[in-house]
Amino acid sequence: LSPSQVNSYLNCSASWYFKYFRNLPDKTDAKRALGKAVHSALEGNFRQKIETKKDLGREELLEAFALAWKKEAEEAQFAEGDDQAELERTGTVLVQKYLIEAAPEITPIAVEHPVSGEIAGVQLRGYLYLMDSNGRIIDLKTSSKKPSEITPDYRRQCATYTRLMPGASGKVTIQTLVKTKTPQLIEQNHTVGPEDIRHIEIIYPLVQEAMRSGLYIPNRNSMFCSRKSCSFWKACQQEYGGEVAES
Repeated sequence: LSPSQVNSYLNCSASWYFKYFRNLPDKTDAKRALGKAVHSALEGNFRQKIETKKDLGREELLEAFALAWKKEAEEAQFAEGDDQAELERTGTVLVQKYLIEAAPEITPIAVEHPVSGEIAGVQLRGYLYLMDSNGRIIDLKTSSKKPSEITPDYRRQCATYTRLMPGASGKVTIQTLVKTKTPQLIEQNHTVGPEDIRHIEIIYPLVQEAMRSGLYIPNRNSMFCSRKSCSFWKACQQEYGGEVAES
């Protein structure tokens, strides 16, 4: 299992079933394409920074983003009204903001690092985005709204990587590039505590047992349950009846 699989199952077990068990294609929409391109460009910056001890220059980073965006845009499914040029412009603003405000303060020692191990008898694996020289785990995401709290799924992910990653201090920073009219970089800090570790030790065996039971139920109340947000809405209607909302 991985933290993302478990989060997917807890949000909507039917969605997990369609993606991970049935292997139905999961579309990349405009929002995800932009986030992946930003993530990829900044990942490249930190990979080379481990060796050079310096961030990329502005032009180098923008070139890296342009290449990443081209790749993601070719594979994405854009909706009517999506402005690809505007999305690309937004991405260039976000990566430059990060380069100025966040990157200089980070000394990376691990980037997109694979982690694996056992928690409460459950084998887990995943990829840790970034860890700095102080053992702080850093995650990066993009959003259209300013985050108000560290959500339970992120706390679960942070606790998992802290448990599995050698040298992790338990300190976590979630950085969110917010795509508002005036882009923002929001940092949220968290220290993984005993209550977080106890949670994953209880949840992972329960989720694994539930997955193996073959009981998969659509969560039509989920904020992600819509034809716009879910790649599996047609299969969900065919299998479970009812009607998935348009948006």
